[in-house]
Amino acid sequence: MAVPGRTLVRLVSDERSAAWTTAAITLVGLALRLYAAWCWNLTQPDGPERLQGDEPGYDRLARALLAGRGIDWPGRVPLYPLWLAAVYALTGGSYRAVPIAQAFLGATAIPLAYLLGRRVFGHAVGLLTALGVALSCQLVLEVRPLMSEVLFTPVVLLAMLLLWNATQEPTAPRIALAGAVVGASALVRPTLLCFPLVAPLAFAARERGRRAARHGLVYALAAALVVTPWIVRNYYRYHAVFPLALSNALLWQGSPEYYHLVRDRGYSYMQVWTDVLYAPGSPVPDPSSLEGERYWNARAVRSIAAEPFLYLRYAAEKLATFWVGDPEANWGGSHPFDFHVLVLAFGVRWTVLFTPGLLLPPVALAAVLLLRGRWRELLPIYVLLAYCTLLHAATHAEERLSEPLQPLLLLLVAGALVHATSRSPGQRSP
Repeated sequence: MAVPGRTLVRLVSDERSAAWTTAAITLVGLALRLYAAWCWNLTQPDGPERLQGDEPGYDRLARALLAGRGIDWPGRVPLYPLWLAAVYALTGGSYRAVPIAQAFLGATAIPLAYLLGRRVFGHAVGLLTALGVALSCQLVLEVRPLMSEVLFTPVVLLAMLLLWNATQEPTAPRIALAGAVVGASALVRPTLLCFPLVAPLAFAARERGRRAARHGLVYALAAALVVTPWIVRNYYRYHAVFPLALSNALLWQGSPEYYHLVRDRGYSYMQVWTDVLYAPGSPVPDPSSLEGERYWNARAVRSIAAEPFLYLRYAAEKLATFWVGDPEANWGGSHPFDFHVLVLAFGVRWTVLFTPGLLLPPVALAAVLLLRGRWRELLPIYVLLAYCTLLHAATHAEERLSEPLQPLLLLLVAGALVHATSRSPGQRSP
C-alpha cells in the first residue's frame, strides 16, 4: 500500500516528471472547466436570452466584427471580441459553444502557472500553483460568461512570467517581449495600460537606479508600440483621444458622491446603475458614450475636490475590498465574509466552493509576511499586485476585478508553504 504513496512523492519531487505531472493537473483543470460549461449550457438557451450584464455588449461587438463593421463602440478593447468572433465563425454563431471553447482557453492558465511557479520558487511550488489554478472555483467559473476575464487571466500570467524572466536576465529582446505582452494584455482589459510607468520598480530588484530606468523605458516603449495603433484608430474613428476604451464612469464609482449614494442614501449597487448612471429619460448622458465619459469624469473630479478626505478614506477601504469583495457589489449590502449572505444567495454548496477563493487574499498576505526575507527577489510580483490594488482603490473595486490575479496569490501561498515545510524545526524565518 505504500508504493502508490512513494510514487506520488517521486512524481511531485522529481523535476524530470514535470511534463507528465503538469499535463495531468492541466487535464483535471480542463475537465472541471468542461463540466462547468456543460452544466451551464444545460440551464441556458442557445440564444441571446442567456446574456446578462456586460455580456450583450461583447456579443454585439463580436457579431459586428463578423458582419464587417469592426469594433463599432469605443467602450471595449478588441482582443476578447475578436476571440468571441472566432468562436462564432467556427461554430455558426452558437452561444453554447463559447463556454466549451473557453474551457480550453481558461485551462491554458494552468501550465503557465506551473512555469511561473517553477521560475520563481522551484518545481514543487510550480505544481502546487498549477493545482490551485486548476481547482479554483472562481477561475473554473470564468469559462461560463461572455466576459474578458477568461482571456485576461492567462495573459496576465504570461506577462508576469516574461517580466520575471526579463528581470532575472535583462536583455533588450527579453524586456521588449515582456513589454509587448503587457501591452497586449491592455487590449484584453485596459487594467495594465499604465503598468509600464511603474515597471522600473520591478527591475530595481536586481539593478541600480539608472539601469532599472533604462530597462523600464524599453519595456514601456514595447508596450506603447502595441497599444498605439488602437489609440490612433480610435482617434480617426471617433475624433477623440482616450485611453483605449471608455471607462464606464469608473472614476465616479470611486468618488464621494457614489459613496454617499450607497452608504448614506440606501442605494444598492444595481440601483446606482439603473437609477443614476442609466436612468430612463435622464437628461444626463450615460457613460457608454464619449459625451458621457467626459461628463462623468468631470463629475467625479468635482466630487473628489469637494470631499478629498472622504475620497482618501474610501480609497483606503478599497485596498481591501478589491480583494475580499465590495460590501454593496459582492456582499449584498452587508460586510465581507458575511457567509450568511452567500448561503441565502447561492446555497450551502456554492458557498463552500467559493470560500477557499474568498479566504485566499488574507492567506496570501500572511504568505507575504512569511516570505519577507525574499521581498526584493519577489518585487516584480509585488509591484504588479500593488499597481492593480492602487488603481482600483482610486476608482472602483470589487472582488470580480481581482480574480485574474488569483494565480499570483496562489503562487505566494505555495511558495510560503514550501518555504515553511522545508525549514528545519529550530530554524527561524529570516
